[in-house]
Amino acid sequence: MEFYIPSVFILIIAMAVAFVFIPRLSNFILVIIAGLCLVLAMYAHSSLFFNEYRNMNWLNTAGVAGPHLLISLVFFLSFGYVLLLITTGKAPTLSVPSFTIPPPETATNIVTRGIGNGLVSSGVVNASKNAEYNSINAGQNAINSALSKRI
Repeated sequence: MEFYIPSVFILIIAMAVAFVFIPRLSNFILVIIAGLCLVLAMYAHSSLFFNEYRNMNWLNTAGVAGPHLLISLVFFLSFGYVLLLITTGKAPTLSVPSFTIPPPETATNIVTRGIGNGLVSSGVVNASKNAEYNSINAGQNAINSALSKRI
């Protein structure tokens, strides 16, 4: 009985906090609180099971450190992405170069000509007499623009 009443009281307080206080917080504050709770739980776990961790060999230690490393990696990548969104104001986008194919009339069989006509009419690709020259230039332009954005 001595454990039951305090547990119920703590449960009622936790429910009141969860339904009244937490929905009014911003996402940023909730992420900070969740991170602090995660660190506190990891500390409590490691201090509770200190002897078990001390008696393990290096392979078991590597197995125990794996989830912590994965959580840290996900946290830092997420933090970096959020920082990118905050500093630039928009998500990164990729530009796809347009492809150029030879005119469908130059195809040697009816199937290839039909596929070419369908691609050109849908706007997926451009047809040109200088298709080889244009595709080489498009590839070089895509490489140059990608390199200029990185520098």
